Amino acid sequence: PAGAADLAGLLRLIHALPEPPFPLPRRELLGGVERWLRLAGDAIDPADARFLRERRDRFAEEASTLVPRLPRGPVHGDALPRNVHVGPDGPVLVDLETFSRDLREHDLVVMALSMDRYGLPAESYAAFTEVYGWDVREWDGCAVLRGARETASCAWVAQSTPGNPAALAEFRRRVASLRDGDTEVRWHPF
Repeated sequence: PAGAADLAGLLRLIHALPEPPFPLPRRELLGGVERWLRLAGDAIDPADARFLRERRDRFAEEASTLVPRLPRGPVHGDALPRNVHVGPDGPVLVDLETFSRDLREHDLVVMALSMDRYGLPAESYAAFTEVYGWDVREWDGCAVLRGARETASCAWVAQSTPGNPAALAEFRRRVASLRDGDTEVRWHPF
């Protein structure tokens, strides 16, 4: 299976790409939040939906003013080791439906969040940053992109809550951790 270092090497290649001769769509990380919350309907507390909408709006505003460390350009959009397949010719990046143009830091925040929220081992994250050549957590804008990503991830779970007690429990855990500002609560698949 692919590891964090495999992903980092591929991201270095993507992030070194020049602007293509055709327009790439802009990354809309928070674009699905409203749809996911609507799909949840009455399964979630309206106060939780309101909380996530307010977070979405706040982080969208804050993200619009970020000064990137890396030049804007092509990004994968869902940069995780599960989206790397290793074949006889080496690793290949797959799952390209969110390939777009935006802050390249978006791709790097995913792995930092994976360590903090989903239990990616620190050694794997260290290998990722070593191969990539930079740790996004050193950038002032990291907390903003992390907050946006957490908001989107939480809202994404909401769409699965109707009729799914495990998804509802995970949604509630995530919302509570965001409300409490607890960045160490692990998030789980459901």
